[in-house]
Amino acid sequence: MSENCTHDCGSCTANCASREGQQPDFSAPANANSHVKKVIGVVSGKGGVGKSIVTSLMAVLMRRLGHSVAILDADITGPSIPRTFGVKGQLMGSDEGIYPAASARDLARPRDRRHREAVLE
Repeated sequence: MSENCTHDCGSCTANCASREGQQPDFSAPANANSHVKKVIGVVSGKGGVGKSIVTSLMAVLMRRLGHSVAILDADITGPSIPRTFGVKGQLMGSDEGIYPAASARDLARPRDRRHREAVLE
């Protein structure tokens, strides 16, 4: 342990006994204007395995169940998510962040109760 140790491992780079058993926290604070409750990451180290289709289907299903849904697509090889949902044009933003784009219509809105029950089966 360093002579100047404050036991605040979050601001220290030394590898000492005080740090043992602690897991690093890579989380970032949420935007003050955000109302995000859950985040689901769909990731893979390989391309072409269906991440975009899984993401799209999960988003549509969650929307059909009545949840508010957003997709942050970090795919630099192609706009498959925007194309799937009919989103066109450039995104806008400010110092507060990027303004979310909305699909041309709510593709996931259940038409009636029978439709919603069919989704759950």
